[in-house]
Amino acid sequence: MMLIALCLALAPKAPAQRADRASMKTKDGDAATMDESPNPWPPLTAEQQVEIVKKLQKASVASLEKIQRPMPGVETKFFLFYTDLPTREANHWLLLLDKMYARVSELFAVKPGVNIWRGKAVIFVFSHKEDYYKYEMEIEHANATGTAGMCMQVSDGTVRVAFYREPNELDFAHVLVHESAHGFVHRYRGPSRVPSWANEGLAEAIATELVPQRGRPAAVREAAQRGLRDHQGDMGDFFTTDHIEGWQYPVAEELTTFMILQNKKNYVAFINGVKDGQEWPQSLSENYKAPLSRLVPYFGQWLGVRGVTAQGPA
Repeated sequence: MMLIALCLALAPKAPAQRADRASMKTKDGDAATMDESPNPWPPLTAEQQVEIVKKLQKASVASLEKIQRPMPGVETKFFLFYTDLPTREANHWLLLLDKMYARVSELFAVKPGVNIWRGKAVIFVFSHKEDYYKYEMEIEHANATGTAGMCMQVSDGTVRVAFYREPNELDFAHVLVHESAHGFVHRYRGPSRVPSWANEGLAEAIATELVPQRGRPAAVREAAQRGLRDHQGDMGDFFTTDHIEGWQYPVAEELTTFMILQNKKNYVAFINGVKDGQEWPQSLSENYKAPLSRLVPYFGQWLGVRGVTAQGPA
């Protein structure tokens, strides 16, 4: 039996504004070279990949026909992209997806041009919210109300991501990168799952970097500070919950940014350890070289919030 996990992006409460943001710089240079995982996804031959792509295309067309919303598809090196948006705009979003793929590949030292997907990632972009909701309900059996995008991660390695085109271009671009980054993390190295705080934090950090918005970095930092101060510095179940709460998203993004800025090589090693089957506290201690008891107070100091505490796994 195949299992499906999902990540979702909530529709923003207010439109964002454009600005520039530099890439995250690190103290120690580039990430470690990608090595072999002891717990990898099953290897696929070129012939198997071709057959999988054909099946994904057939299933995608059938899904759209089922909801009575047929849309043309475009196949690129890494994506199967279905949308009812104008061709020129569709090409713009495909370029952004390619940037996401290249940036996360660079971070994790995946060789340029290597396709990590099972076949290819399937992307649906609907111009109308109602069509997106209908797709999620009838095809993915998920209630998408209040969301702007959802990433479905199947246990066989398949990744399907659906969105509706939000009116604000930057809001949509952010969600497009965020949810697609979840798909990348799912397929990276092996099937072991990354904890919510690390998964959401990385997706937000990558989206913030690739979709610059005026004032966003400062706003995220302030939201993280405010959230922690509102909770008396207590991160609560941040590290143990299956899915972090809304107020914890800025905290997750800031923590990810902090970890990468301090030591990108060790951050990659931490994610690698988790994806290779280690429990995340063990990987944090052994690969990032900072157990939770040391990471949390240093993070609080960097963020400018005193007395930050967190509960770890039992």
